[in-house]
Amino acid sequence: MNTLLPLPPIGTPVATRHAAAGARSASTIHGSEMSNISVVGSAIDESLTGKLINVEAQRIMSVLQEAQKKVAVIGLLPDEVDRRVATMFNSDTVALIGEHKLLETKYKTLVEGRAPESEIKETAKLVRTSTRAVCRHFLQNPAFMGKLRYLKSTKQANHVQFENLLQEVKVLVYERLKTSVEEEKAKQDQLSVIIAKEQKTSNEVRLLKEELDKAKRERTTEVSKRNEIIRRLKEELRDIKQQAEDTTKRLESRSKQKEDQELQIAKDKELAMKDEIKRSTEELRDTVKKNREEEAILRKKKFKVESEVENWIHKYDQDMDEKQAELEDITAIYNEEKAQLDELQARYGELQKEYEKIMEERRIAQEERIAQEKKLRHMHECATKIQALYRGWKFRKEMAKKKSGKATAQKGKKKGK
Repeated sequence: MNTLLPLPPIGTPVATRHAAAGARSASTIHGSEMSNISVVGSAIDESLTGKLINVEAQRIMSVLQEAQKKVAVIGLLPDEVDRRVATMFNSDTVALIGEHKLLETKYKTLVEGRAPESEIKETAKLVRTSTRAVCRHFLQNPAFMGKLRYLKSTKQANHVQFENLLQEVKVLVYERLKTSVEEEKAKQDQLSVIIAKEQKTSNEVRLLKEELDKAKRERTTEVSKRNEIIRRLKEELRDIKQQAEDTTKRLESRSKQKEDQELQIAKDKELAMKDEIKRSTEELRDTVKKNREEEAILRKKKFKVESEVENWIHKYDQDMDEKQAELEDITAIYNEEKAQLDELQARYGELQKEYEKIMEERRIAQEERIAQEKKLRHMHECATKIQALYRGWKFRKEMAKKKSGKATAQKGKKKGK
């Protein structure tokens, strides 16, 4: 046996998928608009079921349409049973509506008061039974539906949202049922690819998060180390400052002592300098007097020297005039002798050419003479060699004759014996 789940409390807003549906549900819908919506909804239902070929798909769409009609009936129920309701409906209908409203109020109270779960489940079961009875009663009497639309001019926002959501579900189911097996398989394959990409992306995100956590830990460790280094450096800086202050105090003390000593030395030097200035002033006065006397003597010497220099200059001018005249005479003689020298150089050039020509002829004659002597010497040597060869040949010939004569004589002697 299936476990019955508790229904959501009446008046609780239902989430929608689109902002347009939510915006429309936030406003109130009047009776004329609701009638138009019902007409349009019926036309859409016919268009949705008319294109389906499969019987099972048509049955599913019929179930959704029936559920949509029941939701519309529940949304049109009046908020309370008053005189208008009692006037427009009979006693059975009024009692049915009143009982349903009481059960809704009880269920809402139990849920808000956090009553025991068993009591909430029992009340939810009664609410579902009452809802089925109310829907069956009004759907079997179409005239009552018109009265409901006339009686309740507005719907609650949660009912409008739920109706929009149910309409959206019906459209989605229709699209799913209308899709063929091949298209569904293609969509499933595409969805598998998307899921695989999503898993890959999730793994990458996880790895990046791990790397980020690792980097954060390393960063924290590094910051801790740096903070420790900064703390240690601050302590060292504080120690250095303290040492610097102590050193500064010692230096100031030493500087003050040295300053006092130098001030005393400066005072002593000042007194000594004053004495020196006094003595130097007296020496300066004596020196000025002495220099003035020397200046007078030097002025006399200067006048004497200037007179002598002037005499020497006058004498120099006379000597220079004489030397200039002598230089002009020498220049004239030089020009004349230079002209003669140019003429002699021209003649020397001609003689030099003739000399070179004669020397060239002598050189050629000398070379010819040497060549003839060399040729004659060569001929003499050749004649000497020829004579020597001839003499040698002649000597060998005579010797050969002598040998042949001796041999003939010896043969004759042998024959005589």
